[in-house]
Amino acid sequence: MKQQAHIFDIHVMRAVGCLMVVLVHVSALYYVQHGDWQDVILFLNQASRFGTPIFAIVSGLLLFLQVRNKGFSFQRFFSSRLQKIVIPFLFWTAFYLFYLWIVFGANPLDSGIKRFLFEVAFGETYSHLYFISIVLQFYLILPLLQLIRSKAAWMIALVVSAAIHVYAMKYMDPSQFDGLLARIVEQRAFLPKWIFFFVFGGFLAYNWETAKQWAYKWRVGLFVGVLLILYFAAVEYEWGRYIGSNRVSNIINLPILILFIMAIAEKVGRNPLLHTVASKLGAMSMGIYLIHPFVINMLQRNMPEGVWRLSLFPLWYVVVMAITIGIILLVQKLPFGRVILTVPSVKTVKLAAKSGNKDLKEA
Repeated sequence: MKQQAHIFDIHVMRAVGCLMVVLVHVSALYYVQHGDWQDVILFLNQASRFGTPIFAIVSGLLLFLQVRNKGFSFQRFFSSRLQKIVIPFLFWTAFYLFYLWIVFGANPLDSGIKRFLFEVAFGETYSHLYFISIVLQFYLILPLLQLIRSKAAWMIALVVSAAIHVYAMKYMDPSQFDGLLARIVEQRAFLPKWIFFFVFGGFLAYNWETAKQWAYKWRVGLFVGVLLILYFAAVEYEWGRYIGSNRVSNIINLPILILFIMAIAEKVGRNPLLHTVASKLGAMSMGIYLIHPFVINMLQRNMPEGVWRLSLFPLWYVVVMAITIGIILLVQKLPFGRVILTVPSVKTVKLAAKSGNKDLKEA
C-alpha cells in the first residue's frame, strides 16, 4: 500500500479532531462565563466531543500503518516517540505549570512530590494534557500489539479491546482497589478506558483498502449515521447530564465518524481551498491541541464579560484558532521550536484523476 493513498485522509481526520476539540473548549468557556448552558452552546459542546477519540484512532492508525509498511524497530520507535511526543509533552507540562504559578500562584509541589509526579504522569497538570498521557501508556503496549499482523487476529483484538473498554467504563470501580492502584483506575487517563480507539486504528491500518471501498459505497448511510450521532450526543446529555469525550457509545460512534471521513476525504481533496486548509490543520493538529487552552484562558482573563454573547460565538471560535495558529508559526521560528512543537511538513503532490486519494498529500 502506497503512503500517499492514506495520508490525506489522516490529515482530514486530524483537522476534524482538532476543530472539534477547540469547539468543545470554546463552548465550555461560554458555560463558565454564563454559569449555565445555552441550548445552542450545549449542542455544540456535546456534538463536538469526538475530537479526542479521533486523535486516539489516528495515533493507532499511523503507528500500525508504519509497522505494516516498514516493520517494527524498537530503536526507531523509541527515538521517534521521544522526539515527537515525550519532549513536547514534558515541555508543555512545564509551560502550563509555570503559567499557573505566575498567574494564579499555584505551587505544583504544595501536595508533595509524589502527588506532583503522579499528576505529571497522568497529564493532570492542565486539563487537556491527560490525552498525551494516554498516548504514552499506549506506547508501552505497542511492542506487544505490533506482533498482530493478520486481519483475523486484528478482528479478535478489536472485539477484546471493545470488551475491555466497556468493562473499564461501566464496571471497573476504583473502590475495588486500594492505594495507588485505586487512584490510577479513577483517572480519565486510564488506558483501558481508551484502548478500543487505538486498536481500531490498528484494525483500520490492516484493512485500509477494504474499509476505504466500503466507506465510499455506503457514504450516504454513513452520512445519516453521522447526523444521528451528532443529534443523540446532545440528547445523551439530557439523559445523563454531563458526558465527557469518552462514552461507551463511542465504540459505535467513532467507527462511523472515521469511515465517513474516509468516504468524503477525496471530495474534500478535490477542492483546492479545502485541500489546503485540511492539510495545514492536520499538520498543526498537535500544536493546536497543546496551545489552544492557553489562548482561551488568556482571553477569559483579559476580555470583558460582555463580549461572550451567543451572536459572537463564531467570531471567538475563529479568534482562538487564529491566535493559536499564529503562536504555532511563531514557535516554529524559535531556536529548538521544532523540538518542543512537532509540525510535520506538508508537500504538495499532483492530484490523482481517480478515486482513492492517491497522490494527494505527502507528509
